[in-house]
Amino acid sequence: MKKHLAVLAATAVLGVTSAFAANPFSDVTPQDWAYQTVAQLAAQGVVNGYPDGTFQGQHNITRYEMAQMVAKALVRQDRVDAEQNAIINRLANEFSAELNNLGVRVATLENKVGNFKFTGDARLRFIGHEKTTTSLDVVEKDKEDKSGKEKVLTEKMMKKSMFDYRGRVQFAATVNDNTKAVIRLVGSKEFGAAGNPKTTIDRIYVQHNFGKYLTATAGRHDLTVGAGLTYDDVFEGATAMVGKDALNASVSYGYAPALGYNAVFGGTKDVPGTSNREVSFFAKDQKDNAQLAVFQVNGMIGKAVKVGGFYTKVNGVKAIDAVTAINGIALDADSMKQAEKLTKKSLDFYGVNASVKLGHNLMVDGEFAKYVDLKHSNAWTAGIAYGAYDMKKAGTWMLKAQYVNLDVMAPVFSSTYMTPYNQNYKTWSVLGKYAIAKNVGLAAYSTIGAKDKAGNDVADFYRAELNYKF
Repeated sequence: MKKHLAVLAATAVLGVTSAFAANPFSDVTPQDWAYQTVAQLAAQGVVNGYPDGTFQGQHNITRYEMAQMVAKALVRQDRVDAEQNAIINRLANEFSAELNNLGVRVATLENKVGNFKFTGDARLRFIGHEKTTTSLDVVEKDKEDKSGKEKVLTEKMMKKSMFDYRGRVQFAATVNDNTKAVIRLVGSKEFGAAGNPKTTIDRIYVQHNFGKYLTATAGRHDLTVGAGLTYDDVFEGATAMVGKDALNASVSYGYAPALGYNAVFGGTKDVPGTSNREVSFFAKDQKDNAQLAVFQVNGMIGKAVKVGGFYTKVNGVKAIDAVTAINGIALDADSMKQAEKLTKKSLDFYGVNASVKLGHNLMVDGEFAKYVDLKHSNAWTAGIAYGAYDMKKAGTWMLKAQYVNLDVMAPVFSSTYMTPYNQNYKTWSVLGKYAIAKNVGLAAYSTIGAKDKAGNDVADFYRAELNYKF
């Protein structure tokens, strides 16, 4: 293959798009049909010339020279689409011997068996509260007679602290250049608890790319709603996304198994016997719970500002169902009066979010969410972070301060933020992350001065974890 043709192919694979790069080679002129392509790749450091300043594009490219281009492509593999990624993997297979001679560790080959690629992670975690907490669980169950459903309250004392561990292995099978199937196995257990680790398959889905701009995912997969304040967990259904990072839109339809109500009511430090009280409500079965249709739009304004918005339509459950499910436990008198007006109201909720890079390592972010038809349902957060944590790079770190304010009926279910409660809760928090070695990260989190919305004290929450990726 001639060098000009090789670099043209490399441009397509790498997605190099610099528009007016300067050409460093004396034998490549503006009249050359490959002038701009060669200049772009030279500017990116993908191709190099000879000591005399020539490119010698009329000569055939050697396997060694092609392997150098493939090595540069592997570095950029996380920035290309699925079609380009498949090409890079095929090239890495073809030139694996040359890449090894170059000292390039081809991770995409080392962790593949046939058309399967496996990745995984392990975690050691400590979580704790400032003091023990009383928990009231509200669970719906079908009665044997035909009188409908009843609420069952169970009360227990939450542990002050706990150590646990978790391991996950994900298998991704390549069906073809545009389709993959994914299964993830997870096992977890508290240290000292009876029995073996609980093991289950928690992700199983297929994903197909329809060209460069449309991706469809179906099965049990991850879903982040907005920036993650309301929901960042497993989703059973289908998601279609169109666009790229600069502007994209998606729609998801199905069930969110981690939906649940988890409020907290504080105590008074000066009054003996008062302590935190949790109130949790979960439906018996997701198929009896809400079906969600989530519409999202995200985009970039310039290079520093990211904005997004979402609307979640809740089908099958009305606002009255959610309010009466916790009747007499979590709502104040004003909220109870709402119940009479909510028979035909929906549980739809919406939100907006934004993040801004203020410098190389400084970023601020915020998010707001609310039910359309419920009062006392505002949820918002704002934070500032400094650092450039990357678990792949030893020595990198990040510090973040966050404020979270969640009303009694806030639409928060499984948040990306590590707050221990989802409703009737407000707190400052600090989070720190440090990569102590390549693919080994240490994280620590703590709330500061947590309270419920009435100003009562809530036990502060601590969390520390050691994470490994492979």
